[in-house]
Amino acid sequence: MKNRVCYIEISTPNGVKQIKNIGLKGEIHRRMGNVSADAKISVANLSKQDVEYLSTYMSPYVEPGKQKQISVYAGYLDTGYGLIFKGDIIQAIPSGLPDIWLDIEAKTNYFNRQNIITFSSDTPVSSMQFAQNVANQLGVPLAWKSKSKKLIDSFNFAGAKAKLVEELNKYGDFLAFLDNGVLKVIDKDEEVTQNVTSNVGASERGGVKLINLSSGLVSVPQSTEYGAKFSVLLDPTLNPSDWVRLESEKFPAINDYYQIYDLVFKFSTRDKDFYCEIQGKNYKRYKK
Repeated sequence: MKNRVCYIEISTPNGVKQIKNIGLKGEIHRRMGNVSADAKISVANLSKQDVEYLSTYMSPYVEPGKQKQISVYAGYLDTGYGLIFKGDIIQAIPSGLPDIWLDIEAKTNYFNRQNIITFSSDTPVSSMQFAQNVANQLGVPLAWKSKSKKLIDSFNFAGAKAKLVEELNKYGDFLAFLDNGVLKVIDKDEEVTQNVTSNVGASERGGVKLINLSSGLVSVPQSTEYGAKFSVLLDPTLNPSDWVRLESEKFPAINDYYQIYDLVFKFSTRDKDFYCEIQGKNYKRYKK
């Protein structure tokens, strides 16, 4: 536990406040294809000033026109740490005795529900350019990983900005979703064999991460409807839509390549919880 790193950042139009050396626990759920991810986080050891600030100013009823975001960073000092969640704060409520915990709920793309916009074009653009236009509207970077060459003749959108990603998904044979402040676009039912052709080390597998006992596997994998479910030590480099290669000594029949479609981070600075629950899809076993 001594090598764990876990802290938060609060971002408002007034600036960014980084809060470290705190008690922190929570659960973050990120899913491939979802237009939003959600988090439930509890924070202890805050100063009285921070508790008052977060529990009042972070309320959606106080200055509702201003975006208030939380970023969670976690990992290990020796192997690396990074951003595992970034989203809009929904509420922050004090609870618990003898310690005072501040319970924070957050969701990505939540603030954009109240922003009503019109967004249209009569000029044909590629699906990639259309995705870039959506990313610009949302104020986030685009991670384009699709082979789509589709030409979009025109489009016309009026509604909440939070619905833009859903609108984008209507225009191509790809899957677009928001994840940690990035608009990601990938091909539907991508086959890992297109990117991986060798059985050499994980670093040479086109970005496919090796999951085994040495790299952090902490559970016996389970077969699921779509592929497999397993847990690993908390790894901030894992993301929905990433490919992993599972190698289990106790259940070798399940060993294969899986695309992460459901990813849950469970973490605590005081308890044992500090791992990721992964549900991966194997396209050879599952067909729509």
